[in-house]
Amino acid sequence: MPSPVRFFAVFASLLSLGFPASAFAQVQYKIETREVQTVTGTLVLSTNMPDLRAKEWIAFAAVAPELPGQRKCKTSLDLPGAETAKDKSDLGRSLLMARVPAKTDDLKSALTMKIHYTATLYSRELAVAGDGEAANVAPLTAGERKAALAEQGDIDFNGEGFQKWLKDAGYTKRKTEAEIPFAKRVFLGIRDSHTYEYTPAMDRKASTVCDGGKSDCGGLSILYAAVLRANGIPCRTLFGRWATSAKADEKIGDSAYYQWHVKAEFYAAKVGWVPVDLAVSILHDKSSDGLANFGHDPGDFLTQHIDANFQVDTVALGKQSIHNLQEPAFWVSGAGKTTKRTDTESWVVQVKK
Repeated sequence: MPSPVRFFAVFASLLSLGFPASAFAQVQYKIETREVQTVTGTLVLSTNMPDLRAKEWIAFAAVAPELPGQRKCKTSLDLPGAETAKDKSDLGRSLLMARVPAKTDDLKSALTMKIHYTATLYSRELAVAGDGEAANVAPLTAGERKAALAEQGDIDFNGEGFQKWLKDAGYTKRKTEAEIPFAKRVFLGIRDSHTYEYTPAMDRKASTVCDGGKSDCGGLSILYAAVLRANGIPCRTLFGRWATSAKADEKIGDSAYYQWHVKAEFYAAKVGWVPVDLAVSILHDKSSDGLANFGHDPGDFLTQHIDANFQVDTVALGKQSIHNLQEPAFWVSGAGKTTKRTDTESWVVQVKK
């Protein structure tokens, strides 16, 4: 690094040669978007409890949101009486809810839930904007900005422990540091400091993952969102599934795998939502700069909902918490026992030609 005196001399000589002040402005970016495919993913979850005598089933499914990476979204739940509902958390996300009376013998001990997700998926690439390219990105609404900056659920960043880790790790945005360079620095930092590990019941709160040094796609994305939100940059996690059918006998560790995944995206002013995938980067990116999954989304992922931590009103059983809705959640009232429970799941994706 040159000494301050030498740097000043170089700067002065450049000005004397007529370089405009704009030559030293920060790099301007854009998002290039391209339609990739229209897909329908059908998710089926069946549960059977032979010792149960159900009176009523209450089921919830996420409604796929409209996002920069997916449009023309449709969600349906194949249960009688299914209707729209709202998540009772501050995010107020859209849901489908069904209350199913156990009027048949089959429904006394078993329920099958089938959800269809249809969306047109788009690739997104972060690129340097050319001279004179005008930004044409609408700013976030006040509600969108508030939601993407809030401390909510697992995205907990105001605690003393997290704030200390944030400072020790150097994840405090400098006054002269723009959003994208800072977000890139955090991405590479977490990529270097954390490893991938999955267990079904792991704690994915940012305040746990920050010092833990390892987590799965959900925990890593939540940690990333927490760091950016703590620095005033809107960021959100995207819970969903890969837009490809589940493969027979595929597993993560000892658990059957049905294409679940979580990634993130942050909002840069005049640029838009920038996609980020830490887990895939840690597991698979062998590039020299480690940035193959920063600002790059090939359009092969279907988002079921934004962020974790739902609150729902089951009516008969009161308010209940759900961590995420990558698969439908349900409650049942009645008598008998819920032991000897067996569940089966499938995820089949069809691509519209």
